[in-house]
Amino acid sequence: MPDRTSVSVGFRIRRPDAEDQLLSASGHLYRMATGWALTCRFPDEAGVSDMTLVVRNSEIRMNRKGTVAQEQLFLVGEWKPGTVGTPFGAMAAETWTHRIDQDLTPAGGSVEWVYDLKMMGTTFECCSIKLEIREEQT
Repeated sequence: MPDRTSVSVGFRIRRPDAEDQLLSASGHLYRMATGWALTCRFPDEAGVSDMTLVVRNSEIRMNRKGTVAQEQLFLVGEWKPGTVGTPFGAMAAETWTHRIDQDLTPAGGSVEWVYDLKMMGTTFECCSIKLEIREEQT
């Protein structure tokens, strides 16, 4: 069984030509044999989303369920297909990941990735997500 820590998570999401989006959530950080897994629930634009993030050296796998669903692999230096589900149906998406920085310990840390997102023939350059993860004090 992996080690599990209750954590609080701060999200900073940057998109071109938009203000930073700041979110916070509670969740769990798991130490796995080959990396880390983070599970959390957070409010979004139209409700609540559950997210699982698996972090390894040069890749991040995201699975988000809720008002907006998303399945995406972020792998440095490669275009990777994914899907974004909305109330209007699923859309194909692709990401090109420029970099992934992660500094995680059982007490938390940070994960940041910078990527280009392509959806419906439009590329959004230099999006980024940064998570600050801290062990919850009981």
